[in-house]
Amino acid sequence: MKTKFGMFFLLVLVVISVSCATGQYMEMKSKENAEVLGLVQSTFLVSGSFRYRSTINTQAYITLLAEAQNKYPDINIDIRDISWAIGQGDAANNNYEYTAIGKVIKQQ
Repeated sequence: MKTKFGMFFLLVLVVISVSCATGQYMEMKSKENAEVLGLVQSTFLVSGSFRYRSTINTQAYITLLAEAQNKYPDINIDIRDISWAIGQGDAANNNYEYTAIGKVIKQQ
């Protein structure tokens, strides 16, 4: 009985930790004096779990920058204060959907 409860408890902990994966990337520095134009949000797929944060960070930046360039086509921009969270996962195919949001800043 204790073994079954222990296995169930471990499974619950794993599910909670996987479903709550979040991260931050390219935080705006306090000395950075940039004009914030607005926010952009995007959803993207990544193969592999949230343990590969560098892949997730890169994909979040790329998709947010593309979204921002569509929104502000004639302005030299960049993305800061990126936050992402895992949405849905397909463990069988090792694909996970993430949602990211970031600030669009005007570059000098």
